This record gives sequence, structure tokens and C-alpha cells, in this order.
Amino acid sequence: MIIPDLAAVVVHHRSYGTLGATLDALVAGGVAPDRILVVDNSEETLRQAEVENLMPPGAHSIYIANAGYGAAVNRGAAWHEKNSHGWQYLLVATHESRPEVDCLALLRAALAEDRGTAVVGPVLVTGDEGNTIWSEGGRFTKVLGLPRHRGHLTARPGPSAAPPQPVSWLDGALLMFRRGILARYPIDETYFLYMEETDHHQTLRRHGWKVQVCPQAFAWQHSDGVPPFYLTRNIQLFHAKHGSRLQAQASAPYLLVRSVARDLIKNQHIGTIRPLLSGLRAGRTLAAGARPMQTGGVIIVNPLGGALRHYTDALHQHLVDAGVPAQVRSLDEPSVSGKHRLSWLLEYVELLGRAGWHTRLSSAPLRVLVTWPVLGFWDLLLVKVMCGSSSWVVYHDPNPLVRSTGSGRVVSALMRTLKRRPGALVHSEEAAKAMRSRGVDASALVRHPVLPPSKETPATSMVGHRPAHRPRIRVLGQYKRDRDLDLLESLADHVGSGYDCEIIGRGWPAVNGWTVDARFVPEDELDQLIAGSTVILIPYKRFFQSGIAIRALEHAVPVVGRSETSLGDLFGPESRLLVSGQNGSAGDVEGWLKAIEFAVSDGRAEASRAAESFHRQAARDWARLAAPRNPLD
Repeated sequence: MIIPDLAAVVVHHRSYGTLGATLDALVAGGVAPDRILVVDNSEETLRQAEVENLMPPGAHSIYIANAGYGAAVNRGAAWHEKNSHGWQYLLVATHESRPEVDCLALLRAALAEDRGTAVVGPVLVTGDEGNTIWSEGGRFTKVLGLPRHRGHLTARPGPSAAPPQPVSWLDGALLMFRRGILARYPIDETYFLYMEETDHHQTLRRHGWKVQVCPQAFAWQHSDGVPPFYLTRNIQLFHAKHGSRLQAQASAPYLLVRSVARDLIKNQHIGTIRPLLSGLRAGRTLAAGARPMQTGGVIIVNPLGGALRHYTDALHQHLVDAGVPAQVRSLDEPSVSGKHRLSWLLEYVELLGRAGWHTRLSSAPLRVLVTWPVLGFWDLLLVKVMCGSSSWVVYHDPNPLVRSTGSGRVVSALMRTLKRRPGALVHSEEAAKAMRSRGVDASALVRHPVLPPSKETPATSMVGHRPAHRPRIRVLGQYKRDRDLDLLESLADHVGSGYDCEIIGRGWPAVNGWTVDARFVPEDELDQLIAGSTVILIPYKRFFQSGIAIRALEHAVPVVGRSETSLGDLFGPESRLLVSGQNGSAGDVEGWLKAIEFAVSDGRAEASRAAESFHRQAARDWARLAAPRNPLD
């Protein structure tokens, strides 16, 4: 069966005896022949007709100079971007790789199910019968950071039902990429041969993407090993870009000594010493040129992997758009994972420790950004110790409604005396004032992360603009005691049956005039609920910022709330979507009703303008914050 949204690039170099079988296996696995491109870098003009004869009818080919594997893959991906239509996933295969029948469908499913995965690969097998594992994905040794295949040369296991698993890197023999990945992050062509895919996958991981192996998918491949010259040359380039100072200095000499010793033991001679030394010298030059190119980056530590997933995705996108390498390390909170709070706290400390260790080992400057202070103001001390004083902690709610660990005035007073503490970030002027009242000044006010506004126009049946559908006013999110229940009941009395009034979120009590669905709302459903609303109501008496309002902005759904809050930053304090006045007064209720009427009639246009403006401002704030030696530090 053809996989309609799959295109393929086959890199071929002087392997005419295996190319035909590889192409046949791709077609049998679901690649349409007219979506196959053979990139031939053999530089053998007289044998191009032989390549054409091996290709299935409808397949394409280009012939280029041999600039290595990475250059061929980049050219192939660019060709498909320009010439092929309707594809979402790109298979990259070498001329000696043969996927088993269901392999490509399984890889495609893995990418479709996890939008955070950039590339996925199968378990690679080798040998005449394919009964020996070549690679189950890659890892790095602890001290020198040398790449090693997982499961290398072990017996092939039986059928597996295991889901895709994250790995440090994948063998480049057969890979499936999400569309746009290779255009945005092209493979470094400096390597020419060996380790370019390893380098590429570290770049993807540093930008927050997952690299995964699919244990259910298998493909056969053959390898002749690593040429000695590229062994010592490329490991130096790799560690100059991704490794520690120790790894950059010691890995190549170690590989040279080990290779020479192996030659002496096995072959009684050292025939590889010359190319190993040549590679050692060439690698030093390349590494010296690579080091100044490293711009550092940010490690985002998110201890609320469920509640702040969308927030972290938007934050990561801002940093990537600013050219700042960013990687995300998340931990699900107890309400999502089901674990005890103490276990969660210990895992949080461990996560900080690993992030801090990574910043100290990296040859490029890295900083840690914590999206939520698990221990309140104590986090400033903990993050300083674990990750350094150049880190940041985001304080969403400096004065939490519910008493929480580390939020008391004694702790904030202690942290006020902490010298060179990490930066405290806030998202609104109200939050900055609250921090100052606690004696801990915010180091920067950066706008709440926000994804670019959606270009899709919701169906009228969803937003209730057709005559048969009443406008939907929704209140979304968890109940807290700052929610203005009296206001909600007054509004329901006034709007009557002309509107559908719904409250959806965990912990809400019954509210007269409103349909209440008091349950936890998953992320994907939350987006659907927002997009399907005519108006989102923010009936809070006090808040520093609203994640629901930000999400509504991304869908250009109008939000009605108070102008004296952070909503004024989103829409402007004079917006007709916002209400000013005294809580509970008759004039106050009338103001809310007028804002709702405006939102129904003209609110989407205003929300769309506000969304684009706020996204530009937030992008500028995060770019300035993460830039080296920026004035917001």
C-alpha cells in the first residue's frame, strides 16, 4: 500500500549491485515510485545509464559532485521541497539499506503520533539472514563522549510492541524526517563521511526536538566501517561543537592509540597509523574553526510537564526563531504522573543537577531557564547551587492565592540577601510590583510566550455565527477562589437564552445560569474548546497573567476581562473588549455586557490584530533576553 504523504531520497555512491534491491524494498514498503529521488554522487558519467535502468518507472535522479553524505541528503531534501507536492515525511536511505515490509509505515506512524519528534529510525540488522543487530539507536560513552551503537552485534530479538524510544542519535543508513527539518537544520557538510548524522541529531536535540528509534520497525543494512582518517578527524569537529573541553582534547588521541593497538594485536602491523595521524592534524584545524561558531543556548527545565506544556512549546519556539539553540527537559507533575509529591521533588532536583552538569561540561555557554518555581523563592538558592547564577526562574504568581512552599515573607527576605542570585523573570508589570513588594526585584519583564496566531478561520458552526447557533460564552480553566461567581451569575441573568454560557474546568462549583463541566481538560481538547468559542470570559478578581487568554489570542478568539489586569498588555487598556469599573456595581455588569456584545460582533478582528502585535513583542523580548551579554541580564 502506498504511503501518500511520504517522499524518499536515496544516496548512491558506486554501489550498482545493491541500488536496485534498495529501490525495490522502498517501493514494496510504500514509497510511490514518482516520490523517489536518487542522488548519485558516484562521479561516473559513463555509468549513469546503469543507474537509470535500476530505477522503478517514474522515479527521479540527479547527478552531483561527491561532497559527501550530508551534501547529498541536503540536495535531495531541497529537490523535494521544490519539485514534489503533498508530502509531509521524508525518508533518507543509503544504497545498501532495505526496510522490511511494514518498516516505513511504522516510522511514519511514529512521526504522526508525536509532533515533537524530528526524526525516527528503525532497528538496523545485518548479516546474511538479518539476524544480528547493527544498531538500536546510538548513545555516548560517559567520559569521552564517543558514539556507540546500542545492541551492537547482539542477536535480533523477537517481535516487539514497545513504543518509539528516545535515543541520542541514529545511524544514517535509513531515517525518516518530518518535513521542513532538513530545510531548517541542514546537515553539516564539513564531515563528508562519518558522524554527520550524529552531529545533526545533537543539533536537533539542542533545539528541543526528539530523536527516536522504533523498536517494532526493522531494516537491513551493510557497513564497511569507518575510514581511519575520518575517525580521528571528525570526532574532533564533533566535540568542538557538542562536547566538553576534555572530550575535545582527549577523544581523538584515545581513538588513535586504540586503533594502533588493535592493529598490532590483530594484524601484527600498524598500517592505519598514517591516515589516523593525518586525520588528527586535519581535525585540529576544523575544530579550531568550529569553536568560535558556538553561540551557546538555553536549557529549558519544565517541572510542570502537563500544565505548562503549551507554555514551554511557545517559549522554545521564540528562542529557536531568535536563533538561540534551546532544549527542553520536562517532568510531569504528580497530578499527571500519579507519583508522590516527594518523588516529584527529588526528580526535579535531579533534573536541575543534570542540566547544571551539562552547562559546566559544554564547550559553548549554556544557561538554564526554569519555567516554574517548585519551591517558591527557595528555587533561587537551589537553581544557583545546581545551575549557576546566570540561570533564570520564571515567577508567574509571586503572591499565590493558595499558600505554597517557599512563598512566605521569611523566605523572600532570606533570598533578598542572596548575592548573585539567578534572574527572576515575570510576565506583567503587576507581577513585577508584587516581586518588589517581597523585596526580590525581577531581573526582567518578558511577555508571556505565545505561538504565532493561527491562520485558520474556524468554521461558523463552531463559533456560533450561523442563525441556528447561539454565540458561546465560555469560561475555561481550573477553579480558584479569585473567580468572580457573583459576576458570572449576574451576567447569566442579563444575557438570558440568547447565549450558551459554559464553564469547563476542574473544581468549579455549580453557578446559576451556567452549564458547568467540572473536570480536567486535556491539552488537545482545550485548543478545540477555545477555537470553538465565540467569546472567552476571564472573570477573575486578581491575576498576573492568564494562560487561557494567551491561548485564545493564538486562535484570534476575543477575550473579555478587566482592563486593569495583564489583559491590558494584550489588547491595550482602551480596548472595547476590556471592562473598567468597580467590582459588583451595576455599571460594572453593564460594562461586561457591552464588552461581550462587541466581542460577538467585531471581536475577532481586534483579537487578530492584538495577536500579531503581542507575538512580535514577545518574540523581541525573548530574543533580547537570551542574546549574549544582553541588557536584560
